Amino acid sequence: MTAVFRLQNVQYRYARSKLVLDGLNLDFAAGERTVILGANGTGKSTLLALMDGLIFPSAGEILAFGRPLTEEALEDQAVAADFRKRVALVFSNPDVQLFSSTVWDDIAFGPLQMGMPPAAVREVVERQMESLKITELRDRAPYTLSDGQKKKVAIASSLAIDPEVLLLDEPTNGLDPRTQVWLIEVLNSLHQEGKTIIAATHDLAIAGDIADRAVVFGEEHLIAAEGPFGEMVANEELLLKVNLIHEHAHRHGNKTTHVHRHGHYGHLHQDNGGPQPGAPHHHHAEEGGHPPPRHDQPPSPAGEEARRLAVMLDHWLKHDEGHAASYREWAAKAQAAGLTEAARELGRAIDDQAALGAHLQRARASLGTDHQV
Repeated sequence: MTAVFRLQNVQYRYARSKLVLDGLNLDFAAGERTVILGANGTGKSTLLALMDGLIFPSAGEILAFGRPLTEEALEDQAVAADFRKRVALVFSNPDVQLFSSTVWDDIAFGPLQMGMPPAAVREVVERQMESLKITELRDRAPYTLSDGQKKKVAIASSLAIDPEVLLLDEPTNGLDPRTQVWLIEVLNSLHQEGKTIIAATHDLAIAGDIADRAVVFGEEHLIAAEGPFGEMVANEELLLKVNLIHEHAHRHGNKTTHVHRHGHYGHLHQDNGGPQPGAPHHHHAEEGGHPPPRHDQPPSPAGEEARRLAVMLDHWLKHDEGHAASYREWAAKAQAAGLTEAARELGRAIDDQAALGAHLQRARASLGTDHQV
């Protein structure tokens, strides 16, 4: 696949400080979904700022769409306009990104800067507000919004220019569980449209829902590992080393020592759901030899998939909206988990929009009340 970004021996240091990034060699392919994983302070945000052309390497080279991404290159207005049209960054703190007097003006800013005709700008803004369900916020001042609403407006303003690449810095910051579900849906829909998604986060609970590949940063500002997401998060020793999970010990009386490993992964933030399938769960390594308590056992794949599907169905039913691509994806997951009736009703929902709600209701009912959220 074509590399939208290629980093070669990239270093970055802030003035008179130690290196923030050191010797990065990375490719990001068009259309892929990648998470940059690492503890706070490992350089994830700096990497996104470099790829967005907000700062530039102290050494090494970044190629964007096959061309050098340099300060000198972006001084050419045509080159800068082309790059800004193709790449958008959603900041960790939306207050940094939102500065206009109204939500409508913030979303319109990018298209207007791109020289889009006023009529086309109006159409784009209205479409983005409707798509992200924020039409009622159109005349609100951004500073009056909740954190979740601000995040939605920030994403809408980034998508208004229809970028090929969407960069997201700590996308779950400030989001409640239901808004996290919404964000997962949005990013998956954008991926279905062919957009390249690159997100930097230390939140392992959402990472597996928005990415197929992971690049793991260590605290020494180097890449500790990269590869398929499942392989990276299954490696507990790696996660422990890079401080994405932690370990502590305590004793029971004078005999048995329990060693616990804890991390964000496996604590699904969507409506307080349980651990994600395949996640490295809390476990005990015990000198006394007795088995760990039952509450430390991971749930069965079918039961966990049912819980996750229940969260999605409750969201779809509440908002009464069609998500055919998501239905198809979850129908396959449900079938693989043995949730045959739910899979069948989701399949019907794709082709029978007139009775959409009824199919979703039956799919939800098939999961029973054990998965109430």
